[in-house]
Amino acid sequence: MISCNVLIIGSGLSGLSAAVRLRELGVEDVVVLERMSGNQYEHYHRTCGEAISDRMMRLSGIDSGCKIRDIDSAVITCGDVDIRVRSKGAIIDRVKLLSTMRESCGAKVIKSSVKSVVEADGGYLARTEGEEYRCKYLIGADGAFSVVRRCFFGHAPEVKMAAVNNLVRGDPDTSEIRFIVSPKYPGSYRWDFPSKDGLRSVGYIQGTDDVEDYEERGIRFIVTGTNRCVVKGNCCIVGDAAILANPLCYGGIGAALLSGRKAAESIARGNINGYQKWVGRSLMFNPHYMKAYSTFKEWNQSEFDDAVVPFRSGSTLLLMRGAYAIMRRPKWANVYTSIWMGFKYCW
Repeated sequence: MISCNVLIIGSGLSGLSAAVRLRELGVEDVVVLERMSGNQYEHYHRTCGEAISDRMMRLSGIDSGCKIRDIDSAVITCGDVDIRVRSKGAIIDRVKLLSTMRESCGAKVIKSSVKSVVEADGGYLARTEGEEYRCKYLIGADGAFSVVRRCFFGHAPEVKMAAVNNLVRGDPDTSEIRFIVSPKYPGSYRWDFPSKDGLRSVGYIQGTDDVEDYEERGIRFIVTGTNRCVVKGNCCIVGDAAILANPLCYGGIGAALLSGRKAAESIARGNINGYQKWVGRSLMFNPHYMKAYSTFKEWNQSEFDDAVVPFRSGSTLLLMRGAYAIMRRPKWANVYTSIWMGFKYCW
């Protein structure tokens, strides 16, 4: 049996963010368990558009040396209408960021797959195939199919989607990220982001589209919902394990980094419930996003056409056009507002 102060299950963005922040705050005796390694680990984490806002980079304290290129706007394409949202951010090298965080976190990282977790003697016991790990604090950063969430929290995502990301050859020399929306992608979109080395990231929800010529393809699950119970006792869940991805923009990188950081800060203060309070009041996790998703998912072509009418004259003075759209189309007010908030707070 191996004992530690803090056990983190999962070494993705949320788990390593927590480990890095714990070290910064002087918390010692931290162990991280990770089931994947090598090419499998890197391939899994490359299955992503790798876009994050400047706001999230600043709040998460991540290394700007992991940026591939700067982004100055997002373009929502609906039929023949392009709606440009000024939103500054970056495309990052996610694998490089993870490597940097792993090297600087100071934790003991062990390759092992956790089978179950239980409460034991005032703490927690995680069982793998060959070892048992006992800890005072437990952080579940084990992704969409979290063992920690299943064992202690008992709730499941309201929405679970398999996202396909393709790295394709094409001109990546652009400072915008593009989202294509239509009834073809119900409740979702096709994305087209610049990447590196002459590549672009093109993705969609599995079954809604396809790309034939790609350099690399990966599938990962996006989970989202409105259950915001993330702390029980001295155990918490972060990132995808906590179902924190935004249901409209699918922004998960910032949510992972920031949730790991906030959980670590609460543990360092000896009050893990502070993390629960942060999740409960943050605009990143407002339940209106899920309501907007439920509306948006049911739109047919005529409703898409109707919703973009207020933006047909161009996308300058977008806030004024958004206010005009809400006045002229009050039934879509929550969708307009939630999309704007998503770009402002959630990616």
